[in-house]
Amino acid sequence: MQYDLLKAELLRREAAGEVDRRLSPAERADWAYGNAVIENAEVTREMANEAVRARLKP
Repeated sequence: MQYDLLKAELLRREAAGEVDRRLSPAERADWAYGNAVIENAEVTREMANEAVRARLKP
């Protein structure tokens, strides 16, 4: 039940323009690092940051 209440609140705030679902570059890098290090322990946070910067270049 708590999940349903939280989800409803999130959707309400999103509709009101109070929430942005886009990930920041820092969040993208953190997600990329967390997933990559599972497969390859040699991946560093800097590598994830560089990959995100490269993908966000116009």
